[in-house]
Amino acid sequence: SCSFCGKVLEEYNFATEPQFVKDSAGQSKLSGNFVRSVQAISDSRRRTLDYASEQMSGMKNALQIDDYSDDVVHTARRFYEIGLERNFTRGRRSELVQAACLYLACRYELGSVYLQLCYVLYLADGKDLQKLIDPSIFIHKFTNALIPEGNDEVVKTARNILASMKRDWMQTGRKPSGLCGAALYISALSHGLKFPKSE
Repeated sequence: SCSFCGKVLEEYNFATEPQFVKDSAGQSKLSGNFVRSVQAISDSRRRTLDYASEQMSGMKNALQIDDYSDDVVHTARRFYEIGLERNFTRGRRSELVQAACLYLACRYELGSVYLQLCYVLYLADGKDLQKLIDPSIFIHKFTNALIPEGNDEVVKTARNILASMKRDWMQTGRKPSGLCGAALYISALSHGLKFPKSE
């Protein structure tokens, strides 16, 4: 029904018992459609998740990720389940979604170990773990090397991209200069400047 005026837009009547109607030839026919039970849907989803889990386990073995990392497959399965619930898998090749979930689980695992190692090695105190090296310190240097006359809009967009990477934990465990280069490349392209990746 319309949330504004309350008009009924679609209406379905469900019955627990079958009903029969006569068609134009006088034949009795079953009226309505069969609706799958919630149990059938959950069984199907479980089979899909089990298959995806097997596939991700196979990918893990092919990549020679150690046996102790079964937790990574479990985490990847959970990511896949969330994607399945939000219809992320629809229209996408299942092996690509499975590989992305496994990659995300590995990055999640590595990121937490990386931060713990920094803390143990006294490379940063508890508050400043994410501020080891800020990639944005390279922006002006790289921009001047790429665009000698400078471009404030490209710099601003690159900073926004780096901030987004930081929020999404994409910079953890990556070279700050590489992140800055990637952000600058995307920023330059978005402002219509054509540069090869090598530059």
